[in-house]
Amino acid sequence: MNSFPEVIEADGVLLRPAAQSDLGAVATHLNMPDVARWMATVRHPFTDADAEEILALAHDPSQCLRVLEVNGTMVGCLRLSPDIWFWLAPSAQGQGLMSRALHAAITAYFHTPAPPLFATCRDDNCAALSVLSRLGFSRMPMRKRLFFQNEGRALSCIEYVMCVEQWLQLHPPRLTCGSLELRPAVQKDAPALAKMLPRRGTEGSRSWPHPDRISAFIEHNRCRRHGSGLFVIEDKNRCLIGMVLLDKTREKQIPRFMTPEGSDRYSENVANLFRDCMSGS
Repeated sequence: MNSFPEVIEADGVLLRPAAQSDLGAVATHLNMPDVARWMATVRHPFTDADAEEILALAHDPSQCLRVLEVNGTMVGCLRLSPDIWFWLAPSAQGQGLMSRALHAAITAYFHTPAPPLFATCRDDNCAALSVLSRLGFSRMPMRKRLFFQNEGRALSCIEYVMCVEQWLQLHPPRLTCGSLELRPAVQKDAPALAKMLPRRGTEGSRSWPHPDRISAFIEHNRCRRHGSGLFVIEDKNRCLIGMVLLDKTREKQIPRFMTPEGSDRYSENVANLFRDCMSGS
């Protein structure tokens, strides 16, 4: 959890730690009816003292709270843990900024093992519901009611959840090594991967399954944490040329290639990538 980056670049949006100088912008944003009405704990009027409480959260690394800045101006804020909340100033809405910021922040959050993320949203907050759905959050089966201080009443809400395996399945990491790219293996890769399996009794054969078991092998070694699992190796044309089992607990990885020429040409790149994974980069 504490490995969450201080600063994250998200395609034109800078995620940075909150500072005392953000106090005025926080108070201004959360006094806007089009922002405050969607956040259950925001009181009206929202004072500087209330803004200080939000800034105090930023001092706790486990909160994963970051300000959103565009061209030097604070336009919003997000917090990931223990529950997600976020806001954007009206002038910054409708541009996809929050979707990009959350995608980058959640990717960083799940870079190391971390608890699931939960988000509770008013069922009439169409913009936030759309963001969560596009990111792949799963809707919980039961609705809940929360008291919204700004409106002085309890309102119907929907709860969403995202866990690390779900995130990696929906947003598979791609690892680059030279002219090659690695991505997690999926079941549709099984026929091609079966052709690369070594014959029994040959070098490295103990690490790999019988061709009849390749589908179970893919599932057993599915990417469940960043940089670990069964990955396929693709060239710059997205042609599948090999596979490798990445695991930080293993001292040596033996990639398999479709052809001997591929092995001669690319084995060193894959070995370098594995060293990077082992070092935590």
